[in-house]
This record gives sequence, structure tokens and C-alpha cells, in this order.
Amino acid sequence: MKAALSTYSAEVRERALRLHSASVVCDLHADTFIAVRYVGCDLGRRHKPPRFWNPLRKHCDLPRLREGGVNLQGFGVVIPPWVRGQVRFRHARGTIRLMHETFRRLAKEVGLARTPAEAAALREAGRLAGMIGVEGAHSLAGRPERVDLFRAWGVSYLGLCHFGTNDLVVSSAARRVPYRGLGPIAKETIARCNRTGILVDLAHCHEVSFTEALAESVAPVVVTHGAARALSDHHRNLSDEQLRAIARTGGVVGVIFFPWYLSRFGVFDDYRRIVDHIDHIAATVGPEHVALGSDFDGYVWLTRGLKDVADLPLLTCELVKRGYEDEAIRGILGGNFLRTWQAAVDVSVLLGGTHH
Repeated sequence: MKAALSTYSAEVRERALRLHSASVVCDLHADTFIAVRYVGCDLGRRHKPPRFWNPLRKHCDLPRLREGGVNLQGFGVVIPPWVRGQVRFRHARGTIRLMHETFRRLAKEVGLARTPAEAAALREAGRLAGMIGVEGAHSLAGRPERVDLFRAWGVSYLGLCHFGTNDLVVSSAARRVPYRGLGPIAKETIARCNRTGILVDLAHCHEVSFTEALAESVAPVVVTHGAARALSDHHRNLSDEQLRAIARTGGVVGVIFFPWYLSRFGVFDDYRRIVDHIDHIAATVGPEHVALGSDFDGYVWLTRGLKDVADLPLLTCELVKRGYEDEAIRGILGGNFLRTWQAAVDVSVLLGGTHH
């Protein structure tokens, strides 16, 4: 990172690094526990960053999260496509248990944050606040009442789908659209999320279900990892209309770092392309609806110039260089998400939800 930092003026570097170190720095989504679960990676040990292409990813670990200034990290629970039926729920439960075990083992460095207040307490103690997010409601295996169990286990956000269509919504990855609107358990699932304070995550959601799912939520919604379709016409990316709809709920979009989603040139662009997408979303709906959602450890092609989470301050340098005010940068780094998260918790309180 030192070489890349040297391309910025001393004034930009000093302001950016000061801002970065004093801010809530939140990454909404990393799939780090894929490697923890399947190949035994130790979250507490420094790993070498991947080179160009690496199926084991290894973008994140606690030493490099600390170097990158991250103090609030969303960790995804991923259910592989070959897992079927009720095993999906058991698989999700197994990964959540592994997360709890990992946080307990590394308790001096990281803890589970179920609410913004718990995240703040962990940051004050100098520990990383880890959020649990389940990537895909197929993990419920057809039983929306399991949302309550997820909340009891510390889940903070639930993606309505992943790479496959389910009984809630159509996935953006679907080669054919089996239905439009919402599936049979979508309304109850979203209602339970609202009542328990779990954020509804519309990442991966197809546009044929997106509007209906968003309208069903009485709490703000998020897209934990996505990008702007206006800059890259990919099925995972969001149209300007979708961006405005999310903003109207008070929600945020975490901008993904995966180069295939950021540009048709893919791996030929560098990390500044991430900030191009931040620029577009900020210009369309305001910087207060932008967040970071790297998808670290969930993609195999590197973003040029941003080899791992330790390089995250480069994005802050680029934001400073492009003229963003300090308040806007603090919001993008984490403040915007905290506002949305707290709003979801407030809605839950109004609905009589229980918090842990």
C-alpha cells in the first residue's frame, strides 16, 4: 500500500489517514468463513494475500483487518448450492456456531455485535465488532419462523436469496424467471425480520421481485454488496430506480469490490473504479446512502491495487482527492450503515421485538 499511498499528495494522505483512523470503518460483507470452515483458515493468523487469482481468497484476517482500520465487519454465512432441503438450515446453523466459537477463541480481539450499541462497546474496547449475515433465505428451508432462531443466534442481516431462486424471491442469477413478485413465505419472513431487528438484504435479488420485497419491509433495507448498473450493466447491479427506492427507505448500498461487477473491462481496472461507483450512487441518491460492501473472500479475481483489507485506506485517500467532505466520508466508511442499522432496531422495538 505504501507505493500506492505515495501517489497522493502529503495533504491528501494526512487528511485521509486521520479521518480513516478516527472513523467507524465498516465492511458490510466478507465471506471469510468459507475458508475458515472448509480449509481451516485461522482468522487470528496473518495470511498472505492472494495473487491475481486464488480460489481460497484470503483477503481478510484479524491482523490485516486491524491494519486496514476496520472496526465493524459483516461476516457472511454461505450455504453452497449443492446443499439441499432441510440440510440447508443445519448447514447455516453449523457456520453460525463456528463463528461463535471463533469469536470466543479470539475474544481479546473480536466479539459478536448484535446491535449498534454492542458494536460501539466493542470498538471502545479496541476489539473488532463482527456482525453475522446469512446470505440467502433458502437457509430457512421453507420455515420463516426460523428467522427468530437466527436472531437469537446473533444474525443481523438476512439476504432474501443468493445464486438461486427460492420461495421468497427470484435471484438475479436466474436464467429464467419462474415467477414475478414474491414467493409464498416472503411476506412472513420479511415481517419477522422487521420484528426481530434483522436487516433485510436485497443483494442478489432479481428486479422482478425487488420492488415488492422492498415495499413489504417497514424498516430500511440494505444491499450489502452491489454496484451501479449505470456504470456496469451486470445482472447483480442496481438501476438508478432501484437506488432511489432503497434511499427512500433510509437504506444503504454497500459498494462491492469485485472487478467483474464494476466494469466490462473487469480485472483491467484498479481500485479507483470502486470509487467511480460510489460517485454515481452519491450523485444519484446522496452520499448518505453509500457504504462499503467488499465481498472479500467471496471472489477470486483481485481488484488491482487493493490486494486485501489492509489496503482499505486507499479508498479514503481517493474520496479525499475527489473532494468529498469529511462528514460524507465518515458516513461512507460506516456512519451511514450505523444509522440504517439503528433505524431497523428502532422499528423492531416499536413492533415489540426482543433484543439480545
